[in-house]
Amino acid sequence: MKDIIKRKDVILIVVVLIVAAIGFGAKFLFAEKGGTVTISVDGKTYGTYSLNEDKTINVDDHNKVVIKDGVVHMEDADCPDKLCIKQGQIDSNGQKIVCLPNKTIVEVSSEKESDYDIKVK
Repeated sequence: MKDIIKRKDVILIVVVLIVAAIGFGAKFLFAEKGGTVTISVDGKTYGTYSLNEDKTINVDDHNKVVIKDGVVHMEDADCPDKLCIKQGQIDSNGQKIVCLPNKTIVEVSSEKESDYDIKVK
């Protein structure tokens, strides 16, 4: 009992790690690309845009939303705390960026059903 981990154990661990890496990589490789970005101001739809088309949207001279390379982010805002900018980039179904002072919501939606059992409205 010199070796706590035997050669067969190491081979098994390596095989499991390779299979997990392939599965993880396949998820991103075959993940659905695209969708739409909906911008709402004070509960009313300001506009709907394709996530596949690079675009800069100035929302009521308060917020600047940028869609580029399949992701969307808030580039500029005149709110005091700038939390909407700090929320970063989004690209998946149901993700949102919220600017509370300006009552602006940026939401990504796609045709693909959510992986979760419940739907969030």
